[in-house]
Amino acid sequence: MFSEVMRYILDLGPTVMLPIVIIIFSKILGMKAGDCFKAGLHIGIGFVGIGLVIGLMLDSIGPAAKAMAENFDLNLHVVDVGWPGSSPMTWASQIALVAIPIAILVNVAMLLTRMTRVVNVDIWNIWHMTFTGALLHLATGSWMIGMAGVVIHAAFVYKLGDWFARDTR
Repeated sequence: MFSEVMRYILDLGPTVMLPIVIIIFSKILGMKAGDCFKAGLHIGIGFVGIGLVIGLMLDSIGPAAKAMAENFDLNLHVVDVGWPGSSPMTWASQIALVAIPIAILVNVAMLLTRMTRVVNVDIWNIWHMTFTGALLHLATGSWMIGMAGVVIHAAFVYKLGDWFARDTR
């Protein structure tokens, strides 16, 4: 029963779920209900826009890359869209909705156990950790391995923050 409910919620996709998560998270942080709703609505609109842009970009770049590969007699099967294309695709992955709170919990746990002094306030940059988890999930088909990838990547990033803190002051 629980797994069916979770599957239904996750199947709604990030365009629906991330705004709901933002609304709930904003309310927990003490924002007014109207501001919470507005923040969630903006995230939802942004996701729809990102999806449209990525679709248009791939529709435009894909044929151009294929023509270039044919003209230069190259055997290319992948279009590299860089981080502007990779990060929204990562946020749209099946694992993203769970990876975000996991990466935040790793940070909180490391802070409470004094394993780090880094407080990650830039939620957008969790996409790197989510990307690792999404790749592992896609490669293995295992949510647990994907989540382990998120945890390991997050812990490593927070430790890197500690190690390089002196150099960036």
